[in-house]
Amino acid sequence: MLKEIRTAAISAASKVFETMFFIPLELPDKSAVEPTLLESPGIFKGEIGFHGEHSGQLRLYLPSRLADMMVSNFMGLEEGQATESQTIDMVNELCNMICGNLFSQLDRKLLWDLTTPSSQFISYQEMENEMTQEGAVALDLIAEGFAVKLVIQFET
Repeated sequence: MLKEIRTAAISAASKVFETMFFIPLELPDKSAVEPTLLESPGIFKGEIGFHGEHSGQLRLYLPSRLADMMVSNFMGLEEGQATESQTIDMVNELCNMICGNLFSQLDRKLLWDLTTPSSQFISYQEMENEMTQEGAVALDLIAEGFAVKLVIQFET
């Protein structure tokens, strides 16, 4: 089941990033230079809960420089013109789109309830502290040379 969720999560995130933000997602190449989150002043963390056959939470971590690029693409603004509030709204919507797309790929017949997404600006250290949870599908992805982390945490 976890392999199926992992594959569907990569597909869902890739579809949303490319369709809505015109940014392709890639899987990391272990032989290439590792992308970094540290080039940005901080991280935008978005999260949304889900309830259905399984319950849990989807969390997304975007470097602030990538989030700025994405909100500009999404809203048709020049880079750097978006406010933090607009960026948070975009991250919320991004979580909603990825989560909805993910569970529709897994089983179109099941009903899933999604909570209202929330986002905040956090430090790199805060993100690292959250990465130690068990029972999660954690994906490292690359967008425009930046590391993106997608975590699907299941309740036990």
